[in-house]
Amino acid sequence: MTATGDTHARSLPRRIFGLLDIVGASPRPLTLSEIARGAGLPVSTAHRLLSELLHCGVLVRTAAGRYELGERIWRLGVAAPWERELRRAAAAHLHDLARRTGSAVALATLSGERLVCLDTVAAPGDGLALAGAGEELPVTATSAGKLLLATTARDRLGAVLNKRLPRLTPHTLVAPRLLMTQLERARRHGYATAHEEAVIGQASLSVGVPTGPHRLPMALTVLTPAPHHDLTRMLPPLRAVAAAMSAAVTVPRPQE
Repeated sequence: MTATGDTHARSLPRRIFGLLDIVGASPRPLTLSEIARGAGLPVSTAHRLLSELLHCGVLVRTAAGRYELGERIWRLGVAAPWERELRRAAAAHLHDLARRTGSAVALATLSGERLVCLDTVAAPGDGLALAGAGEELPVTATSAGKLLLATTARDRLGAVLNKRLPRLTPHTLVAPRLLMTQLERARRHGYATAHEEAVIGQASLSVGVPTGPHRLPMALTVLTPAPHHDLTRMLPPLRAVAAAMSAAVTVPRPQE
């Protein structure tokens, strides 16, 4: 291999991961010019590399044409041994919350515009149908989806609300203005609720789990049969477990 070819071969992976670092570190989807400028690359070069990453599913484009991390990079990330350790740490806290509240609990994350279930713990005898790990959940009709949308970048939020919102039950909010009111309330108070909006007979309450930089945000949820007239009485144990879980999953990776 020539010296030029060898340099190119070594530099290409660095360029690829440099682009991914820039997109992943941003709290909002980025334009082509923003990414090229951040990477110190010509726009044509950045466009060529981004096109390859789009083709592989590592990146996706929003409705506004901006770039953000795709589902494939998330799947690769959760397959890593360290991420499996994080999920095991989270699982212990899920069981603790289920024991404290006597209710089903769930953990979910927002990947692009998709709400993805990470894990669930059922409650004996409540009859709720719970998603499995890796399953997609309704982002605008669940308390977890609303909580995470409330803190997402405005252009990503616009990409969700500008689409036709699906009506899953007679109680599902499909008017963007009404949904925005709930998101503003969730942003102010730090929690979100849903009452039979995704599934008839099911109510839920969610709070956020801070995960530190370069990790997807998570929402911790308590699910109960509906009607449930005072979901907020579960806020103290929910917030306590969310704080403990956050401390567990944001511990820096030990040096090998």
